[in-house]
Amino acid sequence: MNHLSEQEKNTFNSILSDLIAIPSVKGEPSDGAPYGVQPKAALSYFLKRASEDGFIAENIGDKAGYVQWGTKGPLLAVLGHLDVVPEGSDWKTEAFTLTSDGPYFCGRGVVDDKGPVVSSYMALLRFKKNHPDPDYRVRLIVGTDEEHGSSCMERYCETEELPDIGFTPDAEFPCIFAEKGIYQMHFEADPDGRFTLHGGNAANMVPPYCECIDLKESKGISTKGVQAHASHPALGINAIDLMLDKMDPALLSGSPLLLLMKKYFSGSSETPFSSFFGSDISGAMTTNVGIVDISTDHARLHVDIRFPVTISGKEVRKKLEEAADEFGVKVVDDSVQPPLFKDKESRQISVLTEIYSNYRELFPYSEDEKEKRAAAISEKAAPIAIGGGTYARTMPNIVAFGPQLPWEKDQCHQANERILKESLYLLVPMYEEALEKLGDIITGK
Repeated sequence: MNHLSEQEKNTFNSILSDLIAIPSVKGEPSDGAPYGVQPKAALSYFLKRASEDGFIAENIGDKAGYVQWGTKGPLLAVLGHLDVVPEGSDWKTEAFTLTSDGPYFCGRGVVDDKGPVVSSYMALLRFKKNHPDPDYRVRLIVGTDEEHGSSCMERYCETEELPDIGFTPDAEFPCIFAEKGIYQMHFEADPDGRFTLHGGNAANMVPPYCECIDLKESKGISTKGVQAHASHPALGINAIDLMLDKMDPALLSGSPLLLLMKKYFSGSSETPFSSFFGSDISGAMTTNVGIVDISTDHARLHVDIRFPVTISGKEVRKKLEEAADEFGVKVVDDSVQPPLFKDKESRQISVLTEIYSNYRELFPYSEDEKEKRAAAISEKAAPIAIGGGTYARTMPNIVAFGPQLPWEKDQCHQANERILKESLYLLVPMYEEALEKLGDIITGK
């Protein structure tokens, strides 16, 4: 294993800083920018940089792109994304400025997923240097709509070659063999007209704020929660949920949407709706009310549901309709991603798990992680199931591989998103080794 040189670290830091500075949150579409100008800016920057570094660089419909080394043989792919969720509130630093906080990098995207993308790119730079004429191709595919349904990868799959093997650095270690299904939808109802209620930025984020205004009394109240990723709602505090207990009961009782939420979707670790379904090898269902939008002319409640791999989207939909009918509201599907299930004994997963096992003791850690780390390292590394959704489900032969370590707190979608610098640096030789060993698989070595 070769640690990064100071020159490599400087290159790494420069690219990451430039990417973090682009607030690539999904915006209004425009000509040449289907997800808004900022996601397009991040994609353009990355492809331009790669072209200057001597790679083949292709833009796929301004939604995705790829960087490639090698011109012959089977295709190995690494999939990452350059879009991010909104910054939310309670940041101690500027969310869209790469900041050093002692041993940590801070900024929106350092974990999810710009930091790991840069680690993968640096690994590809090393691969290019060490393999001037490889007998297989390595393609780093980047998308700009992962946080809103991954339509960017749908566009890629329409016209581009699919990989023979690969991974996405957008989840957890050791390696992911199963991902829960993701059902994002919203309930609609006629507005009450007596109040407005607004909270949350995205369905896949635990909302950190909520505000209710009583129009008759001309007064408002607010609640403050703790932001977290919707796949781990128990790590956050839902401000909309808090509002149900704080707002005027007379206003609450006149809102079918809020009464539905209070009965079926109130809570963080387990809600009455999730209790309709059991758990399996991938865990139990989780639900997150991520956005409430009640004005004088419309009323919507956006929900993110992560369902076990043995449950179908149709079964979830049936229960949603039953709950909606009870309160006379409408169910509208936003996106449904089926669960992903891989053979945990496959050579691909076994190789990646072994690479992680060989590197895990080298990763830095904080003092408060010491006990949990010791427990994790004392056990044999084994592939796991997650509630998050990754690009692994968007095309065949891809599995999720890192970057979050078993002893680390989830940083995705949270305020003050951060990662140890040396962890990002260590991913470079680790992912370089993955490129070589996965290459051995597809070339029959």
